[in-house]
Amino acid sequence: MLSPTDQVLVSLIVKNTNLGDARVAEFVSAWEAEKSANSGADLAHWLVEKGHVSRTHMFKLVKARNFALLRKEDKRIVRRAVRKAYITRTQMNDALNFQKQLFRALGDIKRLQDILVDDSKLTRTQVDEIWTEYKLFLERSGERPVVTTTDPSLLKRQG
Repeated sequence: MLSPTDQVLVSLIVKNTNLGDARVAEFVSAWEAEKSANSGADLAHWLVEKGHVSRTHMFKLVKARNFALLRKEDKRIVRRAVRKAYITRTQMNDALNFQKQLFRALGDIKRLQDILVDDSKLTRTQVDEIWTEYKLFLERSGERPVVTTTDPSLLKRQG
């Protein structure tokens, strides 16, 4: 069973490579079989090691995956700020657009709340309050906040 993080990565691989659904499904099945035999490599590293995706391309795909996961969480958090009337929908949408432009132009992943704080639309106290509520919500629903990493070893040759 793929984790939500790996599910996003798989959909990005299908969308941004010419491997196709069937081949990617085969690769995932092979990875899961090896993983259950104590291989330990995560899906991204495994696909690179097996030569199915280049290191550079995988690094970009992992960054895109991280952006998608963080953006989804950011939307949930910032909607709370709108419900609390800390910001308007227009301010939220402007920040979302800026976040997307920043990622497309520079590859930078800047959290939405940081954009809104930098623009003086939210205060740190408001952000902390929203995060506290959000973490309680996640705890009650059995979820966790998104933690993403872009492993620089994807760009390095190993061995």
